Amino acid sequence: MFVPPKRLNFRMSIPSNFRKDWDLFNKRCKIEGMTPANLLQDLIEEYLDEFREEMEKAQGELDEVAGPLRDAPPKKVKIRKPKKKSFLARKATISVPKRAEEEEEAEDVDIGDTPKFKFLTLVKDLDIGSGIPPEELLALAGEEGIPNPRLQMNKMIRRGILYVHLGRIHVT
Repeated sequence: MFVPPKRLNFRMSIPSNFRKDWDLFNKRCKIEGMTPANLLQDLIEEYLDEFREEMEKAQGELDEVAGPLRDAPPKKVKIRKPKKKSFLARKATISVPKRAEEEEEAEDVDIGDTPKFKFLTLVKDLDIGSGIPPEELLALAGEEGIPNPRLQMNKMIRRGILYVHLGRIHVT
């Protein structure tokens, strides 16, 4: 176990540019009749006493200005979240642009005029039993003016209306 010695002896090296100030400090120690450590302790205590007075004064000024704000209890704020309405409680608002209404009144749309049914009738007409090559079907659908023939074909295959067997398209 380590036991530190009661008194440590070590020397301080004083920088040369501070030597004059250190000599003056040592002269003051001799005049006061104190050791350099005691004089240094007294100087530090005086400095800290002045600092404490300044701090207390600043604290007093701060208490005058901010005291009422600091001492007041914090206000409790409740955050209210709006209740969510259920899906059934909501009212549906349907707004139809005027142009769409005019077009409906002017022209009654037949289900046979939709791209899906145009494509289906084309496939039924071309499928004799051996099927149709997909490239040929897409080219003929493009000539007929059916928009997005590949999309229509893929939708019908997914839904089971058409199927592919040996690289040819067939109607179910």
